[in-house]
Amino acid sequence: MRKLMQVLGVLMVLSMVLTACAAPTAVATQPPAVVEQPTEAAPAEAPTEAAPAEEVVLNPYLGSNKLDGNGVPADFFADVHIRRAFAYCFDWDTVINDVYKGEAVQSKVLSLPGMPGFDPEAPFYSMDLDKCAEEFQLADVDKDGVAAGEDPDDVWEMGFRVQMLYNTGNTTRQIMAEIMQANLAAVNEKFVVEVLGLPWPAYLAAQRAHKIPIMTAGWLEDIHDAHNWYQPYTTGTYGARQNMPADMKAEFKTLLDEGVSLVDPAARNEVYKQFNQKYYDYAPGIPIVLATSHGYEQSWVEGRIMNPIFSGNYFRTISKSAAAKDPTSYVDATIGDADTFDPALAYDTSSGEILQNVYETLVFYDGAATDKFVPQLAESYSVSDDGKVWTFQIRQGVKFHEGGDLTPSDVAYSFQRGLLQGGYSSPQWLLAEPFLGVGMDDITMLVDEGASADDREALAANDPAKLVKACETVKAAIVADDAAGTVTMTLAQPWGPFLPTIANGWGSIMDMQWVQANGGWDGSCDTWQNFYGMVSADDPFSAIANGTGAFKLDHWTPGEEIVLTKFDGYWGEAAKLDRVTFKIIPEFGTRFAMLQAGDADSIDVSVENRPQVDPFVGVMRVYDPATNAYGDEVAVCKYDSNQLGQAAFTACGAGETGLDQPLRLYIGRPGLQQDVILFNFLIE
Repeated sequence: MRKLMQVLGVLMVLSMVLTACAAPTAVATQPPAVVEQPTEAAPAEAPTEAAPAEEVVLNPYLGSNKLDGNGVPADFFADVHIRRAFAYCFDWDTVINDVYKGEAVQSKVLSLPGMPGFDPEAPFYSMDLDKCAEEFQLADVDKDGVAAGEDPDDVWEMGFRVQMLYNTGNTTRQIMAEIMQANLAAVNEKFVVEVLGLPWPAYLAAQRAHKIPIMTAGWLEDIHDAHNWYQPYTTGTYGARQNMPADMKAEFKTLLDEGVSLVDPAARNEVYKQFNQKYYDYAPGIPIVLATSHGYEQSWVEGRIMNPIFSGNYFRTISKSAAAKDPTSYVDATIGDADTFDPALAYDTSSGEILQNVYETLVFYDGAATDKFVPQLAESYSVSDDGKVWTFQIRQGVKFHEGGDLTPSDVAYSFQRGLLQGGYSSPQWLLAEPFLGVGMDDITMLVDEGASADDREALAANDPAKLVKACETVKAAIVADDAAGTVTMTLAQPWGPFLPTIANGWGSIMDMQWVQANGGWDGSCDTWQNFYGMVSADDPFSAIANGTGAFKLDHWTPGEEIVLTKFDGYWGEAAKLDRVTFKIIPEFGTRFAMLQAGDADSIDVSVENRPQVDPFVGVMRVYDPATNAYGDEVAVCKYDSNQLGQAAFTACGAGETGLDQPLRLYIGRPGLQQDVILFNFLIE
């Protein structure tokens, strides 16, 4: 009998293991319970066969798919007390200290420092295992009206088993899942979280199919604005993958629509404070941490603007002291090569850094401020009282690198071309919504409701009249008046983050005649579809550039280097450097050797390589949360590799002499990317 029980036990364990390890392709929506109904007997002379029972396929990430101690039901996370309990069981300090080595700060709200809605005083969750237990006891997963703490058939007594997924190779997300696993088990030994890694394609597919019960998802902002954070995690990308209830999503959407329609930052801030409270109350997700900056440069570098929204360096203000080997030239040893120099298509940081220095936008960021703007190619601008009509007075006397004169027509054409070129591999969706309407994130939405998105051939097969009408709609929204020197942009609705949207690389202005002469769109509404959905390999502007910036493209040798040279005809204050060279060097040892020898002014350094570079820091600038900027430079008198983050560097006191080391360190500023643990309200 004992042997039989042992065999049965082994078979049960094996069954559980096989269930947990089932392939993602086997998952399906949990069906309702099948109740057998009585049927009339068929006449004896006409027997009928019973219909075969429908096969039940369970979600492998939910164990038994029931609240029986060996799984969870599909709507497990629909109970707000369950979501809050998981939040109280997470340990941010372990993530900050053990994963990020002290170089991260807890995210208390979705928006980032300097944005409307960022509020250090907003309510937030912190690890509290007693509150975690309390919330579990308040839950009513079986929906019988009795709290779990008083119900032997509910989660507190029954326990649960569920899988928390991460993308294979992402050790940070794996550790986050393991933290949750350990803390829940500490609260109640019947609470079992199994940590499972999936290859990225399978992980992404399972997300989109609403299969994953609980996961960690990341976001890197496109524009530095609260809307670009609140929207994805509620009504947008991730909110959809969570199967968020319609009434909850509607509440968030009401606040989102109000916030994005306001231009005044103070007014937007008040709306987003309400959003923060709702996100805390409903707990659809748990913001984790923002990694903080840790970047180096040679101490002879001067005038660098440390704005985290920049795509790398903005070189116009940079100079070098006489201590440098070559004070007129800057060398950056990097790992990333550019993809394209077409501003309408570029959507990566490496390409963006080139565009930021070669091309210019109507407005640009005011120094290191992430929320203030100054005119650049626009001398001034104004917005109508209803927030929908923006008028830009275009700067006169501006030359393109190839000799053309900047006109309002160039500005209007650049924006029209970008919107019509569209495609989801480009950043144009960020411009499409302000001009075309919320949810209208590609030009194909005006033609066939997006059916031909990213498919040029399918787009061209549409009724020519529809194609022309879509183009005319775009042209009517962006109108140049060369005589008056203005460009008028009429939005589909007021759009609070319009300035940060057009201040980035996709808002760059191109020379219309030059673009047309080099194979670009001719400006006709009869031909635009032939340029839709451009990819870098086929884009005639991927390898050439003609902007108005302080630097012009000298040459690009893919995989080796990109060289910019000073533009002597620049309309504003001239660049202080004559030459900027980006050396593409994947191997860290070579980059580090260049830094040590003084042959590179800055290099890319990964987190794991920082301990090799830190001992060479002689001065530092530390981020000050009160000003949202780096403080003044201070000398470093001691470096202790046993300490974490900023604590490893001891600033000199009065009268002390700093370390005789060559590097300057920028440290402590929260970054622009964060992870959020997300709950699926109805797991399919």
